[in-house]
Amino acid sequence: MADNAVVVLGGSGLVGSRVLELWAEAPGARPIAPTHADLDVLDGDALETFLHQTDAPVVLNLAAWADVDSAEAERGDQHGRVYALNAGHPGRLASVCGELGKYLVHVSTDYVFDGTSAERPYRESDATHPLGWYAQTKAVGERRVLDSGARACVARIEMPFTARTHPRRDFARIVLSRLEAGEPIIGVEDQRITPVFLDDVVHALRLITEERFTGIVHVAAADWTTPYRFARSIAHRLGLNTGLVHPEQFQVFAAGRAARRPQHSWLDVSLFEEVLGRQVLRPAEAQLDAWVNQLATVPSRS
Repeated sequence: MADNAVVVLGGSGLVGSRVLELWAEAPGARPIAPTHADLDVLDGDALETFLHQTDAPVVLNLAAWADVDSAEAERGDQHGRVYALNAGHPGRLASVCGELGKYLVHVSTDYVFDGTSAERPYRESDATHPLGWYAQTKAVGERRVLDSGARACVARIEMPFTARTHPRRDFARIVLSRLEAGEPIIGVEDQRITPVFLDDVVHALRLITEERFTGIVHVAAADWTTPYRFARSIAHRLGLNTGLVHPEQFQVFAAGRAARRPQHSWLDVSLFEEVLGRQVLRPAEAQLDAWVNQLATVPSRS
């Protein structure tokens, strides 16, 4: 039925691929995911034609430039691919969705904040202040979606992680691969983060689309951790050498990166819990428990 159909743009990415797997198994769900060969989202005419032709009332946009450091090569270039994907595409998509009466969920990032809030996590109402070019283009994309007049939600997600295989590696799998190889791994100890288990993200996005929530909402862990504590927790759970996890100060870590990064990029999920329930976004340690359980089911590890 049309009412259960959701167009998923960016279905080959880390989040999108899991959305397609889990939503395909969900009762009544009908994800429609054009490949890049089917649809180039940067071709405005093709995008508009595709959306006119589908009966799906909901669009989930995950198409984006996600490489934070490589984006710096295009800093300031509003004709570059980074800007086109992260700013131009969401704005055009929202405009078409508004014309057609489709509901849009646009996925954004914690990087729209500057990370100077050390006392409390960022709320949806806090002003953005993006540091790098990736972050700046994502912030523009957010504004264009919210200003479009379309029924839309901007869902900010922080550091999704999974035990499942995907070309784009996340922090948890990087930690695991280093520790299993007996190699040291750096963990920043003075940085507050709220990384989120990917399956919890997918569940959250399904609830958002079902409820047709409009505005900004944060999708992250229900409490905070640090990269150092997160990495040591992985080592401890799997019986690996915690001594291989070395603490580092954020300023040292950040100095070696091409793009400026927010230090405390933690997100407050109180609004999500209030509107969509408290049993979806779990605390960081509970998410790691789920990650370890998932790890045991990955075929290459059995």
